Amino acid sequence: MNLILENIKVISPLDKLNSTFNLLILDGKIARLTREKILLNNTKSIDLTGKTAIPGLFDMHTHFREPGQTYKEDIFTGSQAAANGGFTGVLLMPNTDPPVDSPEIIDYIYEKSKDNIVDIYTTACLTKERKGLKLSNIENCLKAGAIAFTDDGSPVLNSELLNQGFKYSAKYKFPFLQHAENYNLHSNGVVNEGKISKLLKLNGIPEESESSVISSDILLLKQNRDALYHIQHISCEKSIKIIKEAKCEGLNVSVEVCPHHFILDEEACINFGTNAKMNPPLRTKKDVEAILNAISENIIDVIASDHAPHSNEEKLLPMSIAPFGIIGLETTVSLTYTYLLKKRYITIERMIELLSINPRKVLGLEQIKIREGEKANLTILDTECVYRINKNKFYSKSRNTPFDNFEVQCKPFAIINNNNIFFSDL
Repeated sequence: MNLILENIKVISPLDKLNSTFNLLILDGKIARLTREKILLNNTKSIDLTGKTAIPGLFDMHTHFREPGQTYKEDIFTGSQAAANGGFTGVLLMPNTDPPVDSPEIIDYIYEKSKDNIVDIYTTACLTKERKGLKLSNIENCLKAGAIAFTDDGSPVLNSELLNQGFKYSAKYKFPFLQHAENYNLHSNGVVNEGKISKLLKLNGIPEESESSVISSDILLLKQNRDALYHIQHISCEKSIKIIKEAKCEGLNVSVEVCPHHFILDEEACINFGTNAKMNPPLRTKKDVEAILNAISENIIDVIASDHAPHSNEEKLLPMSIAPFGIIGLETTVSLTYTYLLKKRYITIERMIELLSINPRKVLGLEQIKIREGEKANLTILDTECVYRINKNKFYSKSRNTPFDNFEVQCKPFAIINNNNIFFSDL
């Protein structure tokens, strides 16, 4: 692919760039980055005045449902949704059917992911079949290409197994991603334990379900200080306090948060029903404010979507039995810009850290460089565009989102990666 991007603003914190340039891309690589006019025969030029190029965004928490539940999503439609949402890379969770706990399944995923504009990586289960009884064959899964381990959707509560997992993490330098939930502290919980659970007469999930797991894990991490521990989709103030203390002690702790947890609170369950049913659940307004402050104070490392597709039929079930989760690949960028950057919790450079630099740092992936001679891996945004989210324009197979018709700013315009370009249709 040969292309000239004219008059495009380039922002890259690692390259110390924040200015308008002309970019020449030849065979998928950045050939020139200059303020001068580029003239080259037989090369298409695109005037991108008003558009902004940043290092390609990476979502480190996605569910593409393949193998086993492709009526919800598959690797092709999931990657199309990622591209449409402005992401050039994703990490897949292993709670498929069957779970990703063997080299054979990892091979299958990577075979299905070939020749994709989106870089697709996968996790593997820390424990066999995500049952929490026996470790998976860590070394074989690493050789097959797993870059992180998790039982996402289920916690690893067995301290002996987690200790072994930490030792493998320290040895092979991969992160363990914890789904922090002690389901022994609630019985079939549906929403946050509090006024909304009482109002809706539903079983509640207390904050301690999350914070207690993080607290006990960090005690174990202190005995395995070279292990890499990442906490998924945190939701409450108590967790933030524990994480802040652990970071102050110099432990290898990183943490992600999802847009729904810094935008919506438990009262959204009244307006949006099952499309506000998450795990962890939406918490209180106080918890939302604590998460926003933690983002602005650099306690949070990563923003991830936890893209969790479900069919309409599943989400139309009663609140007590409908599945947890919402889709997010095609809303995360605009929601982050609108509710964090526009409200001055973060800058555009910090947004790039949260959505591009830090996910790759946590996962040990190579950072993107916007320099001559480097591979072109870019997300192009229309930061001034104000629009309404329209779920019918999503490329995902599923439509389970509470954010339909929200007015937002900053529309993904295109991505460039793997010697190809994809224009967003949002």
